[in-house]
Amino acid sequence: MTVGVIEIDIPSNVELVTVVRMLVATAATAQGTLRGDRLDDLRWVTSEAVTNAIQANQAKAADADRKPGRVVARCEIDDGFVRLVVTDEGPGMPPAIEVPDMEHPDRLHLEGGFGVPLMRHLSRGEIQFDSTPSGTTVHLELHQE
Repeated sequence: MTVGVIEIDIPSNVELVTVVRMLVATAATAQGTLRGDRLDDLRWVTSEAVTNAIQANQAKAADADRKPGRVVARCEIDDGFVRLVVTDEGPGMPPAIEVPDMEHPDRLHLEGGFGVPLMRHLSRGEIQFDSTPSGTTVHLELHQE
């Protein structure tokens, strides 16, 4: 049974990641669905998914010399879990996501590349990507364990 649904449509602006993260976490808290570390995990996956969507939109816009598309985040709160769906208008994801080598000595000097593996880990594998050349939708579920 779905307890509540929140949907937010934002322009591709990184300053709005915090707003989306706060709205999603507050909704989950208000319903008592996630607590403690799992609520923190929801905050992390929300930040990563929305940031990736914004970056994808900005990259596609730069290639086409146009304004970046929008990002839509939808949070469905059910009994015992939260479903988060984030959609962008970017160029689509590559078919395979390379996981960074955490042991490589140069890794400490590099930024980025952790978003998808982090989302996969924190959602305990409850993640799906639907990607086309006109955008990507990320589906995540987090359960209170």
